[in-house]
Amino acid sequence: MTLEHPDVYERLTDVFRDVFQDDDIVLFPEMTAADVDGWDSLANIRLILAVETAFSIRLSAAQAASLAKLGDLVSLIASKIQQKK
Repeated sequence: MTLEHPDVYERLTDVFRDVFQDDDIVLFPEMTAADVDGWDSLANIRLILAVETAFSIRLSAAQAASLAKLGDLVSLIASKIQQKK
């Protein structure tokens, strides 16, 4: 499997491992909250805040709510980074 935006996945892996306190988490594009123990609504808020901090971006509530899978988040992060350039 080839990951689009591998640099985003690498940084995002650190964020996920920190938020969920699990050094064994391996991210993949089709990942959803159902794939991660403890990924509930509170964890989702912590995750979005950690993503914003790690990537120096801001996500609107509508953007965060529209994310169905991890690949969507990665694409959104990549587009936000591109917009900053």
